[in-house]
Amino acid sequence: MIDEIKKKLEALKNLIKEYTPDKEQVIKDMIKNVYIEIANNIKYLNQAQDELRQLAQNFRNRKTSKVDMNRFYSFIKARTSPELDLATLLDRAWNLIVMEDYDEAMGILKKSLEIDPKNTRALGLSGLVLMNKELYDEAMLYFQKVLLIEPGNPFALNNLGFICYKKGIWGEAIEHLSKVAKQTKDRMARLYANFYLGLVYYERGMVTDAIRFFEEALKLGPNLQEAYYYLGLAELKRYEFRRAVEYFEKCIKIDKDSKYGRLAFEETEKIKPIIEPERILKKQNKNGPE
Repeated sequence: MIDEIKKKLEALKNLIKEYTPDKEQVIKDMIKNVYIEIANNIKYLNQAQDELRQLAQNFRNRKTSKVDMNRFYSFIKARTSPELDLATLLDRAWNLIVMEDYDEAMGILKKSLEIDPKNTRALGLSGLVLMNKELYDEAMLYFQKVLLIEPGNPFALNNLGFICYKKGIWGEAIEHLSKVAKQTKDRMARLYANFYLGLVYYERGMVTDAIRFFEEALKLGPNLQEAYYYLGLAELKRYEFRRAVEYFEKCIKIDKDSKYGRLAFEETEKIKPIIEPERILKKQNKNGPE
């Protein structure tokens, strides 16, 4: 069962790596099917775990040597501990977040925190759910709890930085994000820290710094579509229209049907008449003299 799921995940990973817009529905269907398969297997394993506990209890009742029985039961209990249940719950919560089922995910995360109130992953994912629902003040409390336990946690620092950006608290946003951008252990966190820093400087009108951070993010993640979009906007502010179009076209190429793909297309349509005056002349000639 595990080997089969590993094969499917590897196939999905390769499919995403070679992503083109025509493969979008195939990828979505595959994610859904693998998710359902994993969920069904988790359900079966949970039932098997309960059955194993019962078998262990039956064995305990039949065993004559109390010392041997206690050793055996401790062995079984160690392998059916709350930690295993917690890992299952957190994986389930993450899958629900990916599917944007935030209310269901939050319910599972509350159960997780009942098992381990100081679990940094459960706290962090709870903050992520609230942040995605734009409940920024509540989300901040969870990320701050994570930092009390792990002061340098990149996930919490990144999300706190993003929330501060959304709330216009520039100084704190830069402070949190800069810590993550400088670390080298978590490449993905570093990527988004640079992107968020680009957003902060873009909003503050510091376009040159914004471009530097967007470009740094793309070095770490060449397919970060939103970075190309904001690079295009930044170049517009410098009146570099041709460069802006280049970035918008790269954004569209990654996925023309996504939010940023559509926004980039709209911007491109506005700019092209400025940098391609012959396009206007051709249109006028086609329509003929008034």
